[in-house]
Amino acid sequence: MQRFILILAIIIVTIIFALQGFDATYHLPEIIGEEQSVSEDPQGPEQAITDIYFNVSIMGVQDATPERLESDFGIDPEIYTSLYGKYTDGRFGIADVIIMRPRSGQEDAVREALQTIKLSRMSLFQNYDIYNAYSIAENGTIYQRGDYTILLMIDNEEQVREIIDSYIPN
Repeated sequence: MQRFILILAIIIVTIIFALQGFDATYHLPEIIGEEQSVSEDPQGPEQAITDIYFNVSIMGVQDATPERLESDFGIDPEIYTSLYGKYTDGRFGIADVIIMRPRSGQEDAVREALQTIKLSRMSLFQNYDIYNAYSIAENGTIYQRGDYTILLMIDNEEQVREIIDSYIPN
């Protein structure tokens, strides 16, 4: 009987510790006054990425982190202040959206870095064009929106641009 109570107590304590760190997935924005400007919302690009990838069914999608971009594409993390995005591993097609905020004076370096990513992806899919990935990469666009430089290599680019425009003011 004592053994049963001890095992039950261990299970209960383990469950309590496991559940202690969980938090809500989505936080509601705090409204200050009656109006909140999109440009003041630091979660704008992050929410745009969440909305973009909500319906993307391609497998192999991974977060664009400074470490991954540096190891996969040789992008120096010192040229930008913030990074948002996701990209695919290439085995099931392409659905890449990368949003960077350049450091002051590094705007050209960020544009070149995104161009490097685009060319790398084109090279990857040149001989291995699955699900029209080469054409999507080749027709990918790099553009400026507000303080951000954005790379789009995704099938439904017009819809993605609308989502980004709704979260990042010009």
